Amino acid sequence: MSGEGLRATIGVSLWGGQIRGAQPNARTMVARAAALPGVGRSARELFVQAYARFAERARAIEEPGVAVVAIDEASGAAAGLACVVARVGRPVAAIIGRHDRCDLFLSGRDALSLRHLALVVDPVTSWARGAPVRFRLLDLRTGQPMVDETGKPLRGLVAEGPAIVRCAGYALFFLPLGDPSDFPASADDAWTMLPERVYLDERPSLDERPAPSEGAQATHAKLRPRVDLRATYITRTGGPRDTSMHLAHGDVAGVLEIHTPLRQLAISIGDRALRDGVLLGRYGRCDLMEAAAEDHTLSRVHALLIHVEDRLLLIDTASTNGTFVQGEPARLVVIERDTELGLGDHTTLRWRWKD
Repeated sequence: MSGEGLRATIGVSLWGGQIRGAQPNARTMVARAAALPGVGRSARELFVQAYARFAERARAIEEPGVAVVAIDEASGAAAGLACVVARVGRPVAAIIGRHDRCDLFLSGRDALSLRHLALVVDPVTSWARGAPVRFRLLDLRTGQPMVDETGKPLRGLVAEGPAIVRCAGYALFFLPLGDPSDFPASADDAWTMLPERVYLDERPSLDERPAPSEGAQATHAKLRPRVDLRATYITRTGGPRDTSMHLAHGDVAGVLEIHTPLRQLAISIGDRALRDGVLLGRYGRCDLMEAAAEDHTLSRVHALLIHVEDRLLLIDTASTNGTFVQGEPARLVVIERDTELGLGDHTTLRWRWKD
């Protein structure tokens, strides 16, 4: 069980007037990204224009991790930087959104949800310079999904290397940390050094896969990436699904026991839903919203429960009143047998795997 706070693993620089606690965290006003001016700027143009604002800070970090650079698509101005340092033996997470408790707090676009994206950085095997860093990015079931460089909507992605997405008026660059030579003095040189991003689709599950056709083997063979040191392979993945109707879809992975101020619930959750991610909170886009609404100390989007590789994680999504393990606040918890979690002031959770 790991309930250690993760603030120390995340360094944040904010520009453009974002001051935490200086304004109310109002509801999200959804606007179409295409209606925003200036979104025709290329990724290269945005990167090169903002490079001087973030390169020195990223260059100074010699531990493996991920730098998240947010650039306003309309103005081309750098909006913020979060440097998330990986850890040996345990994952770390950061939340991106318009709520001022988010790790990367971006207040310039109302189309951005209060808690919009979750970044999860896998554990590394060492802190050696240049150690590979694998991470995943998840849309928290928002009304303004991120898109990849081709404009294709994304619920989630997994990458080991640079990745670029656009979201609610921002271009977001995810750049590996740990090797200062990846951030040369020249912005043009830095862009040229970025490997090509190759997008692959996650292999569908058995019940989603189309019937095999003639030549299917050859098609699958073409999709297998060849080893190429000048390419980053980015896998488009699932993310929290659109409705809680899918919670028990597929083989049942286990049961989430929820104790609220008014009742006790035992909710069966399927393996597919658990790997996509289950959102807990009072907001209508969350799973189990009716139960969460009984505790006013829970945030609208409070936490994300997700099975990543061989770990079951509970990630606090920048909640106001926190998530706790044995009374201690926690940003990310690796759930083991008999782990009991507190959400807000009055709700507790316990996960039981199916025997």
